[in-house]
Amino acid sequence: MDDMRKKWMGKVLSVGLLSVVLVGGHEPAQAAGDNIRVALFVDTGQGYRGVVPSVTLTAANGMEVVLNGPEGKTDLPELKGDAARYRVDEYHLIVAETGDWNRAQQIAQQLSQRKYEGSIQVAKRNGQTVYQVVSGTYDTYQAAANQAKTVAQAIGQNPLVKGPHRLEAGKFKSLKEAQEWQASFEAAGIPAYPVMVSEGDKVKYAVWIGDEVSPDALKELKRRANAAFPSFSYQEPDSHSYVILKQDVYGSSDEVIWKYVFSPQVKLTVEANKADDEAVIGVVEREQRTYRGEMELSEYNGHLTLVNELPMEEYLYGVVGSEMAPGWPIEALKTQAVLSRTRAVWQGNKYGVANVSDTVFEQAYYGYTKESDDVREAVDETEGEVIYYQGKPAESLFYSNAGGMTADGTEVWGNPVPYLRSVESKDTYPMDNASVWYRVALADGTSGYVRNDLVTETGQSNSAGQRMAVISTENTNLRSGPSTTTNRVLSVLPTGAEVTILSEVKEENAYSWTRGPFTATEIAAMINAAHDKNKAPRISGNVTSLKVTERGPSGRVIAMEANGKPIVVSSPDAFRSVFQQGGSPLRSTKFEVEKINGSQFIFRGTGFGHGLGVSQYGARAMAEEGYDYKDILQHYYQDVTIEK
Repeated sequence: MDDMRKKWMGKVLSVGLLSVVLVGGHEPAQAAGDNIRVALFVDTGQGYRGVVPSVTLTAANGMEVVLNGPEGKTDLPELKGDAARYRVDEYHLIVAETGDWNRAQQIAQQLSQRKYEGSIQVAKRNGQTVYQVVSGTYDTYQAAANQAKTVAQAIGQNPLVKGPHRLEAGKFKSLKEAQEWQASFEAAGIPAYPVMVSEGDKVKYAVWIGDEVSPDALKELKRRANAAFPSFSYQEPDSHSYVILKQDVYGSSDEVIWKYVFSPQVKLTVEANKADDEAVIGVVEREQRTYRGEMELSEYNGHLTLVNELPMEEYLYGVVGSEMAPGWPIEALKTQAVLSRTRAVWQGNKYGVANVSDTVFEQAYYGYTKESDDVREAVDETEGEVIYYQGKPAESLFYSNAGGMTADGTEVWGNPVPYLRSVESKDTYPMDNASVWYRVALADGTSGYVRNDLVTETGQSNSAGQRMAVISTENTNLRSGPSTTTNRVLSVLPTGAEVTILSEVKEENAYSWTRGPFTATEIAAMINAAHDKNKAPRISGNVTSLKVTERGPSGRVIAMEANGKPIVVSSPDAFRSVFQQGGSPLRSTKFEVEKINGSQFIFRGTGFGHGLGVSQYGARAMAEEGYDYKDILQHYYQDVTIEK
């Protein structure tokens, strides 16, 4: 879902942040069908999906690669190795070239530290191995040249822009023969590569020379090549269906893998060799996750795109295990299976090249390792079932925790949703099972929070009847709140430090939470940032008064004032994003504001997520009470049917 992700009680659960407006009876796009296409990397043109310059795929028993291009579909010969890298044939940077492996590694790490790609390519120069630090892909020369200047300023290197302009030296009967001629050109100081060229359903081998940025550069390259090897004709390639074979270091300096540099006008599909029933493909750049199905690589919106295509039900094995952890009651897992299937169908062809992404913009899909027997059982036993409202797939919405009561549409988007009304939700499991923290005071009057297992009570009390204790571990953090997530460290306490226990609280959890304290200046800055975004008047000076002025049916905040003036947001749920701590928004809009110490503000709330639709912890509680998945769904969704 449109949400953030946090881990609570060992479970990964949805906690949606919604920023769109739903009108009742929303018309879904075309359904995904038997298969679904999941974008792992894609540029949507809307600025909220990531791309990478190259993708590294792995498979224990090797991979089958198919080229789909203007000339048709061609099975490419299998090359040895359980890993291969893929990159679109575009402009790129050679940041450095060196015979020193350690130096190449150092430069690549400098790039990585600045969030630039820094892979290491292997080449030959006069019979010697050299390491080229490669960075980025760019669809225009100017974009590459601009980045070269940026990189030069950042790390002190002098990157060279390389491009997709090349000359074909000749065609050959085998890859081996092409590689032999490649070596001859490289020995003469001319960059050369073996190329697999599709001709109908056949593959021909060629040697292409150069990585030039312009036709003029090709003329100079042709002059040099003619002087070294005058027997070739050196023409610009006439095929748009090709894969250039380069080699990259993968791991240590002596581990080299093939790099498929493919034409922007083709698509490559990659499948793991099926040595067993569960052949999966790993994606190194996607946290090394593994996936069922096939991978499709192409250029889309000027960037490398990776799409995982697989049967819908197998996709759901990975989704349900990512959204609601294995080990939960089977009826709760079935609830998630129907929700996730409905979400996928409702999305239609959202991304043009794919139905959904793998992120929480729709729903989390972390692949094969998230599967388990009970998750597969839940998906299989609900196979094909979808939630419908008035004959159309509903927009299935879910999140971690409702805080005791689900939201009405007016509390999230500002307009009602006909099949989603506020209902009770038994969500206290995270709080019931949370650790205990102490709010303590030091001898100098400073107060903060420490975990109770890091404190030993002395058995004595002060004159006010408060329990006395000492810190029992070295370097214990005194924090601003009862958790290690967003609460800052106020000081570090030594073993034996004396403290007074002021109160006991549960560790922050998916049901209950606090944020702050925020100063009056911090609150003003956050509100003004929101007002700037929404083109509303700024608040002058510090905030001395902050209050909730209106709540919706579930008790969620739908209007607030600061210094007596309305806080302007795009939708009620956006109040979560106004007030942030450590870069994270409030967990829900079901909160109270408390003023402390005369000029600071604390937010105390319940729930985790937007609150519309199914609470995952609420579903768990209902399943534990004996309700089946249809009962659960029809509790949270009104006037809907569940059909195949």
